[in-house]
Order: sequence, then structure tokens, then C-alpha cells
Amino acid sequence: MAVLVSLRPVEAHARGGWGHSPRGGRGGGFGDPMGAWKASEAKAEALRRLKNAEQQYAGAVKAQKEGKVALAATLYLRVAVARPKNRHSGQAKQALGTMANEGRAQMKKAEQLLESGDVVTAFKQLDQLAKDYEHVPRFNHEVAERVQKLHNDPKYKAVINEPRAAALVDEAQRCEAADEICCAFIAYEEAAKLLPAPSAKRAEERWTAMKQDPKIVAEAEICLQVRECIHMFHTAELLAKSSPGLAADMFRKILARSPADSEVHRCANEELAKLHGHGKQAKKS
Repeated sequence: MAVLVSLRPVEAHARGGWGHSPRGGRGGGFGDPMGAWKASEAKAEALRRLKNAEQQYAGAVKAQKEGKVALAATLYLRVAVARPKNRHSGQAKQALGTMANEGRAQMKKAEQLLESGDVVTAFKQLDQLAKDYEHVPRFNHEVAERVQKLHNDPKYKAVINEPRAAALVDEAQRCEAADEICCAFIAYEEAAKLLPAPSAKRAEERWTAMKQDPKIVAEAEICLQVRECIHMFHTAELLAKSSPGLAADMFRKILARSPADSEVHRCANEELAKLHGHGKQAKKS
């Protein structure tokens, strides 16, 4: 693998997945915009900053008013299960019970859509419900089991998988046109997993043909590794202020795992140098 990296010129890397910069470039997740991923990580960092039950309960109430269901549920649950009990424990449990009833009402509406034949809209709503109510006791298991059962139902599978499969095939074709073959290979592979969708069948045929070329397979493996490093880079960026030591460890892992001439390697090196610089300044002061 190291030989492959050293033999490829830097200019060629810019056409493939490991030429993408973690600063404003594509993060390498097809159909999953980096903006949404970064928002999720920012939420996790915000949760880490709320240190006590008083702050968490206030944050939960605020999030619920703003329609941020997942955040509200997470914070209410933290308050409800905290030991020793606090003055908001009972209120948090009551709020979670109310949220569970709201979730059941929404699930019923989504299933009515399913019965009427609007399969795509119904599944979008059900999937979002499962995500938003992940931390609402009892209802989280109810909705997760129901969604899983429906996703595995053959009469719905092709329909619900087709939009994502089609989007992945479109992305793969754009990558091929741009000579980003490693990215195309990964997109076709992801689309092929969505059988029996019609686009997934087309993707499987193209992916199977590309898989015969060992060079493409090897480059795709490097591309996947770089994508993981890019995700790690954004997590480390968010941790830099609150947990600089952990962030530095993550930047070092990126340097160890990414090709030396990749953009993510260069950016991680720069961020690590900044962290070291801050550490020296702190010691002097």
C-alpha cells in the first residue's frame, strides 16, 4: 500500500478522494453532506459542555421549545437518570413521558401515509422519528423495532432504497467523468448494497466490472482510509478547545494513517503544530 502511495504523483491525488481538503472540501460521504455531520458533532460537543443537571434541564426545555427533539430528549434523560437525584428528576421523567406520547401520535400518522401508498414520505417520517426519539425510554424501542420490520419488508424495500441508490449512482457517474475512479468505485459499492432497488442493480454490474482491476481496488482502500481521517479531523477540530490533549492524539492518528502527500495529512500537521504552540505559550505565562 505504501508503494502505491509513493508511486502516484501529487497532481493525481488531487483528482481522487485523498486530494480533498477537510477545510471546505468534500468530506467523502456520498449522500451525507459534511454540514449535517459537523452539526451532529457540534451537538455532541455542546452536550459535553453542560456540566450539571440545572444546566441540562434548562437546555432541554429550551431545545424542546425550539423543536430540537433529539437534543431535548437526550438532556431530559441525563437529568432523569442522574444520581443522586436532583430537583428536576421528576420533571424530566414527566417530560419524557409526554414526548413518548407525542412520538406515538406521529408514528400513527406516518403509518397512515404508508397505508395510503405514499411509501417514500412515510419512511422519511418514520426514520426521522427513530432518530429524534432515540433517547426517549420505551417509545425508542417501539419505533426502532417497527421501522426495522418495515425496512425489511420485501414489498417496501425496492421503493425505499431507490432514491438513495439513484443518488449514489449519479454521484459515481460524476466521479468517473472527473477521473475520480476510487470515489466512483466506493459509490457504486454503496449503491449495490441497496438491492433490490433498480439503480442498485445497475450499480452492482458496474462495481463488479471495476472490481476486476486490482489498482482500482487498492486506490479505493486508500480513499476510504482518507475519508475516515477527514471525519476524525473534524471531530478533533471541535475538541481542540475543550479537550486539546484528546484532539492532539486524534491529529497524530491522522498523521499515522493518512498518505503523507494527502490534504488531510497536511491539515492535521498544521493543527497539531498550533496545539503545541498554544501549550508552549501557556507554560510561559
